[in-house]
Amino acid sequence: MINIKTEAHKRFAAIINRYLKYALIALLMAYTGISFAQDEYRTSAGTLIIKVEQDGNPIKVRSKKLLILLDYETGKLVMKQKVSDLTSDNDGIQYWLNNNGDSEITFEGKLGIDYINTKGHPPLNFPVEGLLSPGESRIMGNGHLVHRVEKSSASCLLSMTFQLKLDDVFPGLKLQNVNNDIYVQVVQSLLARVNER
Repeated sequence: MINIKTEAHKRFAAIINRYLKYALIALLMAYTGISFAQDEYRTSAGTLIIKVEQDGNPIKVRSKKLLILLDYETGKLVMKQKVSDLTSDNDGIQYWLNNNGDSEITFEGKLGIDYINTKGHPPLNFPVEGLLSPGESRIMGNGHLVHRVEKSSASCLLSMTFQLKLDDVFPGLKLQNVNNDIYVQVVQSLLARVNER
């Protein structure tokens, strides 16, 4: 054990200890993914609709539990959907969803916008591109964003559309006479600013 003899040494040791605590807290926050960004918007109640055709008849797969994270500063977008939270009006697809309930569909990408003004902006139309998992498929779509500011609260309304392959979204789903081309919509999902929750 070090014996601190002078008052100057004690003050120096106290300063070092304080900085070490701050450094440790910063490392823990970085390691656990905790973020205090001012320009992040989020919802865990986004609406997702997937449209499929079987023998020319429309089939829908839906959820109102789509997790969406949007960083206004970078345009980075993350969406996550638990398969167990999806429902379908088709018995064969619902059976497959029930038996794959612990899996998750994830999209990580970027809006085709360099910067989004957080003070308010007119409605924006943009391309969106990213990686869809499982399957690691690179996909592209289109989006629409409306920013809303009411008093000191900010939110945004996000809509997006994608034309994908059924195999990209539900790998392993095998049904007869199902068209592999599908239409995916994120329907007017309201995202709230993260630091206002």
